[in-house]
Parts: sequence; C-alpha cells; structure tokens
Amino acid sequence: MKRVIDQAEMASSSTSPQLESNRPESERDPLELALSDYMQAIRFGQAPDIEDIARKMPHLADQIRDLFPLVGNLERWRSDKEIECLRRNVPKEFPFDKLGDYRLVRELGRGGMGVVFEAVHIASQQSVAIKLLPWRFAADMAIWKDRLRREAATIAALRHPHIVQIFSFSEDQGYPYYAMQLVDGVSLDKIIRQLRKQRRRRRSNQRFRPVTAISVVSLTCDAWRGFARIGEQVALALAYAHEHQILHNDMKPSNLLVRSNGQVIVTDFGIGRLQAGEPPVSDDHAIGTLRYMAPERLNGGGDARSDIYSLGVTLYELATQVPAFEIQERSKLIQSILHLQPLRPAHRHAEIPAPLERIILKAMAKSIEDRYQSARDLAEDLRRFINRQPIKAAEQRIWQRAIAWCHGWTRNWRRDNK
Repeated sequence: MKRVIDQAEMASSSTSPQLESNRPESERDPLELALSDYMQAIRFGQAPDIEDIARKMPHLADQIRDLFPLVGNLERWRSDKEIECLRRNVPKEFPFDKLGDYRLVRELGRGGMGVVFEAVHIASQQSVAIKLLPWRFAADMAIWKDRLRREAATIAALRHPHIVQIFSFSEDQGYPYYAMQLVDGVSLDKIIRQLRKQRRRRRSNQRFRPVTAISVVSLTCDAWRGFARIGEQVALALAYAHEHQILHNDMKPSNLLVRSNGQVIVTDFGIGRLQAGEPPVSDDHAIGTLRYMAPERLNGGGDARSDIYSLGVTLYELATQVPAFEIQERSKLIQSILHLQPLRPAHRHAEIPAPLERIILKAMAKSIEDRYQSARDLAEDLRRFINRQPIKAAEQRIWQRAIAWCHGWTRNWRRDNK
C-alpha cells in the first residue's frame, strides 16, 4: 500500500496534463498510460468511472482500484486549494465597464466559479446576463477556460422553457465569459428567507403579507400546491437535461429563479465545476452547495438520481422553511448527510400534507435505489399532488426507515474500515 500511495503522490505532483515521460507511448507502461488519461480527465472537471477502467484492463484491475482513487483525491485536493486561493483574490470591483460587444450595467452576484453581471448588447440593446471567469492568471487557466466553455456549450444545446438560454461564449481583456438570458425573477433562496420571516410573524400572531416574486406570484408559508408547482417545473427541466445525458450537479435554491408569471428557470449548471466525487472547498458558498449534495456524491459516485436528491432537499427547505441539515461546520455536515436522517417535514411544519411529505422523503432518500428513478417520475407525482390525485410514492414505514438507515450506516462503516 505504501508503494501505491507513493505512486499516487508522484502522479498528482505533476502539473502537466500528461505524466512526465520522454519515452514513446508504445514503450510506456499500460498502467502509466491509463493513469495519465485518468488524471487529465480529472483536471478537466470530469469524473471517469474507475470500475469501467478496471473492467477494460482486468490484469491491472486491483492496482487500478487501489491507485486511481488516491490519485483522484490528491488531484482534486490540489485543484480545491487553487480555487480557494483564486477566490480570495477576486477583485471587489473590475476595472472595466465593457466586455466585447456588451456594456456592463451592474453586478448581480457571485458564485462558486464566476461573477454574473447584467449587461446590454451594444448593437441590439438587448439585455443579457454575463457570466465572467473572474481571474486572468492561474496555473491552470487553460483548464478553467475550457470548463467554462464546455459549460456554456452544453447548456446552449438545451432548449427548454425552464432552463436558462445561453447565447455566446467569448473572451476579452483576458477574461473568458458567456452571455445568457437575463431572467427577471427572484431566486428561490430569497423567497425561502421571506417565507421563514412570514412564518415567524404568523406564530407570533403578527400581520404578514404573502411573499411576492416581482408582482404576480404570491406564496404563503403553507402554499403546498404552489411549492409543488415550483418543484414540478424544476423536475421537468432536470428530466430534459438527463435525457440529453447532462447532469446539473449543483441543484439548490439559489440556482432557481421564479419569474412574475410563476415560471421557474434553472440556472448555473455545475458541469465544469462540481463533478461527482468532488466536494466543494471550505468556504461559505461551498457550505451552501454541500448542504444539498447527495450522499453518494461525497463518496465519489452519483448519477441523475443525485440531482433528484438535491431537488428533494430543496423542496424540503421550501416546504418547511428550514434546511434539512442546519449544521455549519463542514466535517459535521458531511457526516450528517452520510449517516443521519433529517427530521420528517411534518415535525418541522405539522400542516404539511402527507402526500407532499412522501414525495419529498422519497426524492431525498439516502439510498439511491429508494429514490425516484427519474426526474420525470418525480414530476409526475408532483403533478398528481397538484391535481389532488393519488401519488405513486408509497409511505415508508418506521421499520423500513430504520432498516434503510442501518444499511446505509453499515455500507459506510465497511467502506471506511477497508
């Protein structure tokens, strides 16, 4: 095992996309070649399936299973540290008011890998949003630029009424950026905060107003079908993306915009930034992302059902106005996501309808097999709830929940004690 760890450290210490070697490829060790390809994929934000690699090279399968996870973790750790450093050096203000064909109007927000501006296309006067990679000089700048480009190209290929539209990708003054649809909406995390305040006022018998997104959509803290309509739209968007082999990878309330007509727009796909098995670095934004991350993604796995989990956690918070896991410390939050069951929504909000609670709990089940197996199935159950029809999600009895928890704990214990 020491030799495996030494190999992993030597491999990850290389800053080149390929392992350092002057030998012809035909003379290189097959394991070295496979490891080189694996590292390059990791550096470009991908998450190669180690078991798939091992199946293709059965004579090296044991070494691949021992070595590749270590190399992947070391490489992600190195990448996380660079991101953490870069984030600390993002300027508070940018020394320009124009990028390419766009005039910047104002900053709208900052996320895990970009700064978003409202902008105007100078020739057409069309208002857009600009997502900007906020640094020009980084050791792996070509990789960050490629991730942003892939993110833009991938989302641009999706044409769905509930997914933000991407118009173009370009670079100016050393800053890569892409232009996208400017959504006149309110982020769901802001709506949840207002609902939380509203609920406190209701408990203290104070007068309150419905939360209003722009001017039309009104929600109260017990607008169960209103919550389900939001969830259904997001589930349909995810179903469309999944059917086109695209995961969102960063589903959470701040990436959902609610427009004045009730339409929900899904934004900020984490394609180039947050792949399976790549927990975010330890800052406030990362904790916000981590809170919605599926357990299997923390263990290096994940698929479309991981997005379903994240949507389930989002619906939990929307319906109860309380996060499923309120812990702030990163290590304790990870352990809670992996091992603990959150309080049932009815314990947070006694008036929540039982069918809606069942939908939420099934979507965010710890075991990936116990969740909805497709986002379209989740959307269908939400539609049934909205129409007051029987839903398909069966109620999980107490003994079933206890068995599921024990199975999850046992799997994690075996993994940690290998």
